[in-house]
Amino acid sequence: MMTLLQSALTGWTDYTQHGKFAALLLLAILYLGFVLYGSGKKANASGAEKARKRLYLYGALVTFGCICPVTALILLKYQTVFYSYVWIWAAVPQTALIAWAATDFLCNLLKEKSLRNGMAALILLGILFLGGNPVSEWTVAQTTQIPALTGMPGQQQGTPAREILEQLSVYNAEKGNSREYSLWAPKEVIEAARAYSAEIHPVYGRSIWDASLGSYSYDTYETWQEDMYLWMSHLETTGETEYLRTDENITTEAGGRKIDFAACLDSAGKAGIDYILLPEDLSEDVQKELQEAADGRLRPFGGYFLIVM
Repeated sequence: MMTLLQSALTGWTDYTQHGKFAALLLLAILYLGFVLYGSGKKANASGAEKARKRLYLYGALVTFGCICPVTALILLKYQTVFYSYVWIWAAVPQTALIAWAATDFLCNLLKEKSLRNGMAALILLGILFLGGNPVSEWTVAQTTQIPALTGMPGQQQGTPAREILEQLSVYNAEKGNSREYSLWAPKEVIEAARAYSAEIHPVYGRSIWDASLGSYSYDTYETWQEDMYLWMSHLETTGETEYLRTDENITTEAGGRKIDFAACLDSAGKAGIDYILLPEDLSEDVQKELQEAADGRLRPFGGYFLIVM
């Protein structure tokens, strides 16, 4: 509870340290408040005007609720606690309010050319140009990872994940199959697959190992998908073909449920997986064991082992 309270107390200060979006939001709220309520408009407003006022009041009140520690604490509790402070700002229509204020200001500026409006325009431009990066540093850090995964033209080329995906896509096309295919592979290939091509369907997404990528969704993966991910991760880390899963409420003599390659192959077959890639740096004994389980279909392929289902 103390951690949650500390997050509510320091959340607004921390939130405003990583960009100027919050400052633009507050400026937009002040401007729209003057336009809607301080410009001496008639009381008998139209239906559209009333709708705009409702949007403004909602945005202003929720913004206040996110800034005030007491109401921020309530919002954090409402969001089942495990969300961090920054997520409560998803309830604020920030982009809509800022775009609305900017559009209204520019329209009025074009209608009435005055020194006051000209000065205001210069002040706003100064804020935009001198305010630094308007985007969160976290967002920048995330987007800069994309070229390394995709190997986009003019940027990082020839990453192992991109190369194997390109080879596999060419191989799939040469077989005369549909351009779309499903894949089970090591982590570095899975996380690059959808960025490389939307025609590749991984058996699971990156959110299976990083819940924040799915916004901590309550929709979880099925047990067989978790088994396949845990087994592949264990193979990459240890080179062993058996994994003991102990995070379930299952009591056995071994202390958990054993997951082997044969069980994962069975799940892959039922799920309609087309191709399986396995790491190549495995011992001869492990390779032999995997080859037997795959009925002789295991073969080298671009720095990995490939099984065609």
